[in-house]
Amino acid sequence: FIVGCVVLLGWILDIDTLKSFLPGLITMKANTASAFLLASVSLWLLSHEPADRSQASLRRRIAQVFALLVALIGVLSLGEYLLSRDFGIDQLLFQEAPGAVGTSSPGRMAPTTAFNFMLLGCALLFLDLETSRGRRPAQFLGLTAGIVAYLALTGYLFNVASFYRFAALTGMALNTSLTF
Repeated sequence: FIVGCVVLLGWILDIDTLKSFLPGLITMKANTASAFLLASVSLWLLSHEPADRSQASLRRRIAQVFALLVALIGVLSLGEYLLSRDFGIDQLLFQEAPGAVGTSSPGRMAPTTAFNFMLLGCALLFLDLETSRGRRPAQFLGLTAGIVAYLALTGYLFNVASFYRFAALTGMALNTSLTF
């Protein structure tokens, strides 16, 4: 939640250091920061169960709506890459200048970031789901997102760009991989 707020503040005040933590690195996109905020609030709402059943039901529904929005942001961003289309969500909140470091389309999050938000949105939606064999899909989804983020972080640590950026597509920002 805090990272999302700091990055959005960076976009509001146009302070690159708040968007990427280090100058010259890929910035965390505004959509990414917003999705982190939505996911954080969703998780917080799901983790605090009030005694009042009607209030608990309302909190759960709000949390599920936020989780669905997180997954939708991921799916739409992936769709932009897969269909080579611009759905208009990349610069909905803030305008990013063309030619930004490690960015193929201004304001568009990395495909790996979009994939992770799709996974985490679904994980939040299915947080309490348990299969008949006692497995919890949310754990698998969260673990997969963690592995993707870990690979990106490893790429930054060992200067292997292909771990956080595919071809000429937008790369996952360092602060994004750390936040995941």
